Amino acid sequence: MKFFLGIDVGATWIRIALHDGSGIVKRVRFRTPREGDERSVPNAIIETIKREFRDCIDKVVAIGIGSIGPLDLAKGVIVGAPNVPFKRIDLAVPIMEVLRKPVYLANDCVAAVWGERMFGAARGVDNAVYITISTGIGGGMIINGALLLGKKGNAHEIGHIVVDVERRLRCNCGGYGHWEAYCSGANIPRFASYVIERLPPTREYRSSKLYRLWEEGSLRSEDVYSLARAGDPLARRVVEEVTRLNVAGFESVINLYDPEVVTVGGSVALKNVDLVVEPVKQVLEVGRGLLTDPPRIEPTPLGDDAVLLGAIAIAMETPPQLRGLLKYLEQL
Repeated sequence: MKFFLGIDVGATWIRIALHDGSGIVKRVRFRTPREGDERSVPNAIIETIKREFRDCIDKVVAIGIGSIGPLDLAKGVIVGAPNVPFKRIDLAVPIMEVLRKPVYLANDCVAAVWGERMFGAARGVDNAVYITISTGIGGGMIINGALLLGKKGNAHEIGHIVVDVERRLRCNCGGYGHWEAYCSGANIPRFASYVIERLPPTREYRSSKLYRLWEEGSLRSEDVYSLARAGDPLARRVVEEVTRLNVAGFESVINLYDPEVVTVGGSVALKNVDLVVEPVKQVLEVGRGLLTDPPRIEPTPLGDDAVLLGAIAIAMETPPQLRGLLKYLEQL
């Protein structure tokens, strides 16, 4: 029997799954290392694979990785990822050298959109976009059947689209006004603080539970959405502001890539479909702001496994555009 390994490298969690060609047969998860050097992440992955999948390693045909970026695909490294403490992570080559298997690295959302085409909402579709709203914001695109990559593999960093021309907040990458700086899980509390500080101090807002959490310095993105759902007026105001910027981001992506379908993943979106995906969908279905027919917009049917299944899809059926960029494979 042939097996494939898929690895989802996130800023918070790393997940590894074994696939037998029909489905996932085993999976593990552990926290992304935040101490050490550029090999801490691959070393943790190698140790976990050797421990958890030792009985199947010899039967593994290929390994796919969907990773946070930016990436240098030719070298197989993560460079300057804004949500991890390492300036560089030497990811693909150490795994390939130790396990002696081909390792196919792609941005996490690029992997996810390929997974959507093989397993999810983009089956039979030649123009598809996957958007994640999670710790950060990212995207993956298939255009006319081809995976969109760019010169180094970063043609899809949509989280750094400018959605605020007033440049009110600085992104972790150093730029200003970027979508991710306002609407990602890591930055919604910061944007909420910005909004709260500039609202009139009415009794309604000051009596809000969200206001109290903000005063205590304990505000989280999940609080914003749970309280908005419960009717908290200040939380609802913040969500309205976040939605307005999400609409701007989606409009830009759709106008740029003209997809037939847009699938949305990531913990922020999937845990709050009613307050993240549906409001954007309702605005865009009207068609204002779009220069093309509105695409189908839906939460990914792959759920939390979108990147993991995407990594497996890349290992099983490697896109030729991706294979051509992975120069490090010549070392195998």
